[in-house]
Amino acid sequence: MLECNHDADMLAEGRYPAHLKRRIAGRFGHLDNAAAAALLAQLDRTRLKHVVAAHLSQENNTQALARAALALVLNCDPDWIGVADQDHGCDWRQVG
Repeated sequence: MLECNHDADMLAEGRYPAHLKRRIAGRFGHLDNAAAAALLAQLDRTRLKHVVAAHLSQENNTQALARAALALVLNCDPDWIGVADQDHGCDWRQVG
């Protein structure tokens, strides 16, 4: 499970006040899609069975953008990437 909180362009162009945008995008803020993908690229993925994008902003991200960023690193279909949404979480995963 990997935080993909926001798309940097959507946050920059969005309606949040400047101080909130700076906090979200700052060093101690939330991971944007590109940062999440960069983190994923640095991990050992040889035994990876599932990836779930989590903590997506309803205002500053879309499931399609988060999935696309992670799928690019994994060279997989974006639909393979799971998404945990704020209302329902995500489907059960078999991990054993």
